Amino acid sequence: SIALNTIFAEAADTAVSLAPDDPQTHYTIAVLSERVFSDENVRKSIAEYERATALTPNDFRTWLALGKAREHGDDAAGAEKALRRALELAPNYSEVRWILGNVLLRRGKTDEAFDELRRAAETSADFASPTVSTAWQMFDGDLEKINRYLGDAPTIKSALVAYLMRAKRFDEAVQIWNTLSADDKRATFRVNSDALFNQLTQAKKYRAALQITTQLNDFSPEKPAVGRIYNGSFEDDVKTSGANFFAWQIQDGAQPQIGVDASQKHGGGHSLTVVFNSVAGRDFRSVSQTIAVESGAKYAFQSFYKSQLKTAATLRWEIADAADGRVLAQTAPVDAASDWTNLKTEFVVPANSEAVVVRLAREVCKTTLCPISGRVWFDDLSISQ
Repeated sequence: SIALNTIFAEAADTAVSLAPDDPQTHYTIAVLSERVFSDENVRKSIAEYERATALTPNDFRTWLALGKAREHGDDAAGAEKALRRALELAPNYSEVRWILGNVLLRRGKTDEAFDELRRAAETSADFASPTVSTAWQMFDGDLEKINRYLGDAPTIKSALVAYLMRAKRFDEAVQIWNTLSADDKRATFRVNSDALFNQLTQAKKYRAALQITTQLNDFSPEKPAVGRIYNGSFEDDVKTSGANFFAWQIQDGAQPQIGVDASQKHGGGHSLTVVFNSVAGRDFRSVSQTIAVESGAKYAFQSFYKSQLKTAATLRWEIADAADGRVLAQTAPVDAASDWTNLKTEFVVPANSEAVVVRLAREVCKTTLCPISGRVWFDDLSISQ
């Protein structure tokens, strides 16, 4: 409160009268004077900081405080002088460079200002985002100028990626992200990397998102790729939760049971088995995968299956547009009882879409109750142009 600050200030004044050469008492009076906003107190705080610096000329903290106070007092030239002295004493202290850079910027010394701001951001991630924000406003989002003034330090690049994401400039964000080292992408700036991936999927920029996730994560036996079903032969495990965005996704639920099976396979050593035991048949736990594709391209889909089912409404594979969920194609229904058989269909990707969803769907049942039991195996799913 003002009353409490006044009491403290009076006590500090008394301390100064008792020890006029103690820099700490002058520093304390300066700090307390700043808390009460008036022209008189601004002048007093500056005078006390000046006295403190005179008594401790090699303490960067008093010069830094004096520089801030002079800036508040609209003495930009004096602020610059004090801050440059603070920088001489503490050349590795990022806050000094950050404050000096802002003072220089307000004085119209753009080149010198961004040299200090850049160096502050290079040595402290805390100043990277505000430095990028300052440059963005100064140069009206001109990326060429921003890069020229801020350089290519990883801290700045990562902050710039985040800023470009917020501006929905995804292509440029990915371009800059790709210049980071593998360690920076996966570890140092992992939070920004994950945020970029999430923003890209929300914006339906699936090909760029695929590029990001394959650099961030380890895949086995091969990485997801544009125009290819990942783990279509089910040689790798299929997770029931926590799967990568471009891997097989299994919905929550109890029916049907879904997993990898080594006892039946069309090729390789495994297949996907789907086991039903439902009296009503209303519940259906689907399995699906989002696949990045070329816009406007024509693809052929195929899957092999073996079935031992008892049901009036069997299954089929659907290919849907990942952008709006519209079904682009579907296979013929799975026969209730069959040895390994091929299912095929073709689809054309919409010109404005970058991904499709391949999903297992149940045929429409014509009765209220539609019991289903037994199992079906799927293997060697693929798409090709």
